[in-house]
Amino acid sequence: MRTEPSTAKGRATVQRVLDAACDLFARQGIRATTLDQVGARSGTGRGQLYLYFAGKADLVAAVVAQQVRRVLDDQLPLLQTMSTAADVREWCVAAERWYGPDDPVRCPIGSLVYELGEHDVAARTALADGFGRWRAALAEVLRRVQERGELASGVDPDTAAGALLAAYQGGVLLAGATDGLDALRLALGAFRASVLVDQPR
Repeated sequence: MRTEPSTAKGRATVQRVLDAACDLFARQGIRATTLDQVGARSGTGRGQLYLYFAGKADLVAAVVAQQVRRVLDDQLPLLQTMSTAADVREWCVAAERWYGPDDPVRCPIGSLVYELGEHDVAARTALADGFGRWRAALAEVLRRVQERGELASGVDPDTAAGALLAAYQGGVLLAGATDGLDALRLALGAFRASVLVDQPR
């Protein structure tokens, strides 16, 4: 961001721009969205846009960072409460329920990967940081599960966390392409079957 807003009015303007851009990116894609469209949707003139954002790439990076924050703000408090194989199974089942029959099957941050260009370095960095923090939180959960003796023998929690995140993201991608949740259900089910065991103390 070129200039951080110092007033409540400025912060509200920036948030309107980010929300408008986020909605347009989701509906028609990043490449097809112009700054003029973002300005029209947010009720913001070009001068205001360029006061806070150096250009479209800067706006894209800010939108990605916002989406990462939203996903992690939703996920991290939940993951911090999980410590058993049953908790992880419940998380996997709940992940299938995040998408209603009329909702598009897409991860708010995973779906952005395919929209970014090679030169969107700041946005890609924000995505990588988000996935890294998400994986680290999952790894902490699986370490607690391991301490209870409910992780399969020889399984490394960090590796398993990467596999769980990949299963979710890959399952969501395939589910979105096939217009059904079978791929997501299969991917998460395979993780549960291979990594989790029930040995309660």
